[in-house]
Amino acid sequence: MKILKLMSTFTILPFLLMAWPPSEAHSATGGTVKKIAVLPFNMHTPSQLSYLQDGIRDMLTSRLSRQGQVQVFDKSVINQATAGIKSDISLNEALRVGKTLNADYVLFGSVTSMGQAVSIDAKMAPVAGDREPVSLFAQTKTLDEVIPKINQFAQEINQKVFGRAPEPGLASSDEEGATTRNPELLLPSSMSSSDRISYLNPNFLEITPDAALRQPGLWRSQTFGGGIVGMDLGDVDGDKQAELVTVTFDKVSVYRREANGLRLLATHAGHPMDNFMWVTVVDTNRDGVAEIHVTNFRRKNTARPAGSNNIMADPGFTEGLSSFGLTLVSNKLQPTGNRLPFFLNGVEFPGRGKVLLGQKRGVLTEGPFDSEIREIQMIGNSLSPANPVVLPSRCNVFNFARGDINNDGGEETILIDNQNSLVVLSSSGEQLWKSEKLFSATTNAFEGRVIDRRYNQVEYYAIPSPIVLTDLNKDGILEIVLNRNTDTMGRFMPNTMQYYDRGEIISLSWDNMGLVENWKTREISGMVTSLRVGDLSNDGIPELVASLVMARDFLKIWEAKSTIFS
Repeated sequence: MKILKLMSTFTILPFLLMAWPPSEAHSATGGTVKKIAVLPFNMHTPSQLSYLQDGIRDMLTSRLSRQGQVQVFDKSVINQATAGIKSDISLNEALRVGKTLNADYVLFGSVTSMGQAVSIDAKMAPVAGDREPVSLFAQTKTLDEVIPKINQFAQEINQKVFGRAPEPGLASSDEEGATTRNPELLLPSSMSSSDRISYLNPNFLEITPDAALRQPGLWRSQTFGGGIVGMDLGDVDGDKQAELVTVTFDKVSVYRREANGLRLLATHAGHPMDNFMWVTVVDTNRDGVAEIHVTNFRRKNTARPAGSNNIMADPGFTEGLSSFGLTLVSNKLQPTGNRLPFFLNGVEFPGRGKVLLGQKRGVLTEGPFDSEIREIQMIGNSLSPANPVVLPSRCNVFNFARGDINNDGGEETILIDNQNSLVVLSSSGEQLWKSEKLFSATTNAFEGRVIDRRYNQVEYYAIPSPIVLTDLNKDGILEIVLNRNTDTMGRFMPNTMQYYDRGEIISLSWDNMGLVENWKTREISGMVTSLRVGDLSNDGIPELVASLVMARDFLKIWEAKSTIFS
């Protein structure tokens, strides 16, 4: 019976804490105790780094708690209150949890990793009132720097929210690790002096030196709401410096890199019936200032015929191409004078530079694209289709690049086919090489061909991430740089349920027998939707720049979060 009573006490304790209103929580001196709910951080990391989630919460709890002044809710109470949240915790969700617990503040955020680099976004939000949350951001080159950054977060919160001065003589993270580490985990002094412990756990020996993992050259932007389905670089304001342009399903944004982040210059929101699919930056009128061109579907509602039972089975709406251009004037995006029924994309052509191409949608029962690709020119303030472009029949405006990759004086075509295989065609259109692996696959898709809607027989076309042809090492030989999908299970899912959540950026060159690998990045967690080469930092050194969608459900790309890295 005593055991049962003891268990009952611990069972009801979380509920007592949840029901404890702030007005009844007082310190020994009579002041109100402030209560903080530290929520589980959203983890955009490989599974082996999931331990960071608990470590960060424990660190913040110990650093923010102060007897008689600040109380941090027990982790079990928080876990119970957040158990029903299936996706990343948003500000609204965090505030809802805070109100449920009668907390004064909620602290939540996200952790994103790429290789050894880690970025941490956090917010300390008051549950009541209309005060703005305190935003915190940090980026580290290695995992070793995460805990010191979390310690810094706690000090900022103590100063900005509670007016608490830094504690004198506060132990550094190294000292803290030495004093709080379980003695049974410490390596015995009898071990060889050449042995090195891993940053993951004192029981692990380091095989690859940690210093080898701390190479400079990786930069990551802040996290953005919404799935970035397209990204490009170009001088869109005439200042001779590159801006970065992104597009989500409902918004076009222009940024400039400043310090360690991206500063927003301008945005353009779509009509409620718009669905933005792609963005490209091309100086179509050759005046030295690039324009922004957006591929857009506009939906129109239709009256569904009574008793309709044909194979097309009218879904109640139609979607037609309504693509357009934008120019940046005085940090405002202004639409050009007309809309086009074309898919739009800029493609580099040898000797000509970047050319804007357009292609009409195909007949819905036959395929996603019309057979003809045209060059799109800007005449006055309007876009207009011009001469047809002669390309192999397997090309569309999104899936190819052209260049002399074997130094034979001709122009080869490198393309992504409908199965996301990488294909090399000769200048005469003959297939020279085809990959077995998956390249440039995304879930940025639209209806390509309708066979029979009644039985959900609809084929979708997903816009691939771009192929970049560039001579990065200046040896006179073009390299093919693109994303290779390393998790291929998603391709075997049904047509509308495919996903691609891991990849690596790879460089390939032609060696007269096929394509061989030059280099590749570490595996990247997320879906690379666009890849460009340009001087984003405006320091005279070109960078490889990519947009990355971080999502738990890539079928709902519009609900995802994204980042830019270079």
